[in-house]
Amino acid sequence: MAQRAGGSRSTVSYALSGRRPVSPGTERRVQAVIGELGHRPDTAARALKEGRTRTIGLVIPPASRRPTGMRLDFVASVVDAAARADLDVLLSPSAGEHDRSFERVVTGRRVDGVILIEIRLEGERVARLRHSGLPFAGIGRTGHPEEMSWVDIDYETLIARCVEHLADLGHREVALVDRNAELVTAGYGPGQRAQSGFAGAVASRGLEGVQVCCADGPQAGQARVEQPLAARPGLTAIA
Repeated sequence: MAQRAGGSRSTVSYALSGRRPVSPGTERRVQAVIGELGHRPDTAARALKEGRTRTIGLVIPPASRRPTGMRLDFVASVVDAAARADLDVLLSPSAGEHDRSFERVVTGRRVDGVILIEIRLEGERVARLRHSGLPFAGIGRTGHPEEMSWVDIDYETLIARCVEHLADLGHREVALVDRNAELVTAGYGPGQRAQSGFAGAVASRGLEGVQVCCADGPQAGQARVEQPLAARPGLTAIA
């Protein structure tokens, strides 16, 4: 390939890897020869040589759980960002019988780093990754956020401000419709923080408050809203 491209092996290698700049003309000749020869880089050999896989692991809830639009948006955003950085994404379910998949991601040298979704306040996956030394970041955070890199929404303040807004409008009895009971009971961070923000704001404004959990999906949402409204005639607002 180097001979046909009119350059040295090292120059062709730099053009393929991008580790050092080459002239535009050289890069065009190398790409042309690649097209002629039908060359495909050996990703396994490249990973061994570079000491990296150029793959990010995205650990998601198992497929047996119905994926919400929010989860799918997270997945799509990670894939798009990885593509812009010339990285691949390995999707791995985690929970229950799927923990073997997560363990293979951690120990199998398949990825250069991991992104976690749906993090609990006491996250076993976070503890496992910290112990492994594999770089990782979370969409969400544990109860000890200083121990990891993360991006998250301030759910506690968000819900508290919702309650304060409703109180300013004159509502005296309000409800919080939270995520599904399984997630909240398991310590799912956003659900737990929403409850904390709701309880604090209700108490500070002297309101009556009720908290309910809701399964995913429009039908479950409609039913979960109708039930507290029917049971509590004084209820006039929902967060």
